[in-house]
Amino acid sequence: MPDDRYLLGNSSAEIEHLTRQAEVYAPEAEELLDLVNVLPGGSAADIGCGALGILAQLRHRVGSHGRVVGVDRDERILEVARQLDAKLEIGAELVRTDATALDLPSDTFDLVHERTVLLNVTDPARVVSEMTRITRPGGVVALQEPDSASWVCDPPHPAWDTLLAELLAAYASSGRNFDRGRMTARLLRDAGLVNVGVRATARVTAAGEYYQTFLLTMTSLVREQILAAGRLRAADFDPMSASLREHLSLPGTLTSQPNMWQAWGTKP
Repeated sequence: MPDDRYLLGNSSAEIEHLTRQAEVYAPEAEELLDLVNVLPGGSAADIGCGALGILAQLRHRVGSHGRVVGVDRDERILEVARQLDAKLEIGAELVRTDATALDLPSDTFDLVHERTVLLNVTDPARVVSEMTRITRPGGVVALQEPDSASWVCDPPHPAWDTLLAELLAAYASSGRNFDRGRMTARLLRDAGLVNVGVRATARVTAAGEYYQTFLLTMTSLVREQILAAGRLRAADFDPMSASLREHLSLPGTLTSQPNMWQAWGTKP
């Protein structure tokens, strides 16, 4: 039966991925926070904050008199978050709890946010319900989730198509869905939120940029699941990955990253 163990694990490679994600997607997070209008002195929670999430941006918005809470269920990743929180002097409260059953009081926060949590759980509606529960009436729930519809490479390469298909299949076989982005607005409406807004952002990368090889990062993190499916052997997977890495390093090779869908709504 599917379970909600984090598919990507808590390896050093995944911690680096989460840290890079916070850095690279900071501009999109700032744009989202502009849209939801987080005020000084407010309270905000980042669900599934990982190694950093948007904790620094939230602290900047709510100021020294506001409250910032970061939530994750993995103790190793939370320890990295504590170290970064101290280094950056964010002053966040870091809580170990599960997004599907948050150990936080109801009707508490002005803003409750998550990024790339819903694609990693089997019941995203339950997570959104919990996020809504801890949001105060008049507060905002905000989601950021990827969608593979725009995830392409040019010039084409056969290994790209194969590895992308295997990655999406690994998510599906574990009861998850990488393409949660397109569902975000619907999930908010179904949770009873009103004034729901939605937008999608795109990012193009070139050789030398971290996210140029994002597909290889992801497939390496779920390598065991891909090989267990039986469509690829290690003798195929490793040379295919090496060939694609070489292709992505060539001048002129471009990738379009998964669209990051952002949706937000108000709790009545």
